[in-house]
Amino acid sequence: MKNVFLLLSLLMCEVTISAENLGVVGKTYPIIEPDLIDVIKGKAQNLIDNGQWAKIQEQTVARTKDKILNPPSLAGITDAKESATHYFNPSFYLDRDLFDPQGRLIAKRGVYNPLTYKPFQSELIFINGANQKQVNWAVNRFRTNNKKTKIILTAGKYIDLDKSYKIWFYYDQNGKYTSKLGITKVPSIAYQDGKQIRIDEIPMTGQ
Repeated sequence: MKNVFLLLSLLMCEVTISAENLGVVGKTYPIIEPDLIDVIKGKAQNLIDNGQWAKIQEQTVARTKDKILNPPSLAGITDAKESATHYFNPSFYLDRDLFDPQGRLIAKRGVYNPLTYKPFQSELIFINGANQKQVNWAVNRFRTNNKKTKIILTAGKYIDLDKSYKIWFYYDQNGKYTSKLGITKVPSIAYQDGKQIRIDEIPMTGQ
């Protein structure tokens, strides 16, 4: 660390020594460019004074509320037309040994499957919340299932459904779960099967 400070000191001295006075060339003028912060403050004050700031706030609140009440449908998700099954393997490769702060080994390098240590005991139901047949089917399965169940929407208004059925509906924000599980058709159910997650696509007749 001392060497670093010494090097920095030498560099500063070198810069100071080499910065010789070259005198004044040409005519000089005072700096009259306004401070950027003052410009921003002035523009903000103008917006407040003319009422534009209040409008901006109202529009922002309205846009945010609309996104919450009317979340966008996930792209690439369509209604299931026939039964199909695929699997998701959650195993991952740990590329180095892990140690705690005391130097004790926590995990050795290798392949790990989280389901070995923490079973996935829930069932996830993915549906198009704008399709009433799918909603009815999911609510019935939720109420009769002996597993802990979550209904996750790929489209539709989850808050309205919460109020209508008095149960929690979830929305797959940014397609986080459907992308990870490879879900492109709904309804689909996801649950543990052995050391993998099984995803079944279940078509609704006449939907």
